[in-house]
Amino acid sequence: MIVIFDADREWYIQGRIYADIVRSVPAGMLQDDDLETYLWPARAMSLLRLPRLEPDRAERIAAALTEGVARHLRTIDPSDTELVAFYEGLLEVAARHG
Repeated sequence: MIVIFDADREWYIQGRIYADIVRSVPAGMLQDDDLETYLWPARAMSLLRLPRLEPDRAERIAAALTEGVARHLRTIDPSDTELVAFYEGLLEVAARHG
């Protein structure tokens, strides 16, 4: 799965990890059509290109995915340092400004 935030920021993640992130997004951060039209179909196609969406929608989805990562990270056993570092890396990529 590839999530493209912009020309300089991309996530390369497994589909299962993407699903965990989306499930960890807090209620109310996304609209129903964000999930149905963009997030779940993106998983099926293994590609989500945020720059091709309307700017407000892209920003909302990027914020929701970032929050999903942060929330899922809190459920990971801190002794699993590789997995913790992986999710922290996702947050770092999402936070960078292109």
